Amino acid sequence: MSNIVEPKFLVHQATHLFLSDPIFFQVTQMNKSIFIWVGRPEGRMGDMSVAVPPFGTQTGASATTVMGKDVSDQSKNLSPSKYKLQFFVSLDISSTDDLLFVFVEKKLTELLKNVLT
Repeated sequence: MSNIVEPKFLVHQATHLFLSDPIFFQVTQMNKSIFIWVGRPEGRMGDMSVAVPPFGTQTGASATTVMGKDVSDQSKNLSPSKYKLQFFVSLDISSTDDLLFVFVEKKLTELLKNVLT
């Protein structure tokens, strides 16, 4: 008889202000993978990519876009290598402001550190 594994989803949410705009963060932990959504109050699903930790002789994470525009670089920056997990990342922040992307990456890194360690 095989071992039965119970499904387990843990949801972590946070809101941070970028200047005066609220940015919402949701991290959903699953079995060996993480789903991250970052967005504005409208709460739409944005562009999505997936990143996997390196395997074999690879040294860096691999990422690809699942839907929408290319956000795979942001996915790779979330350290699937460090946590050895697959990351699904959906960003709905529709901005070209580089400071917003730095802000989002910093806040996500802090959230993931608290959630995964």
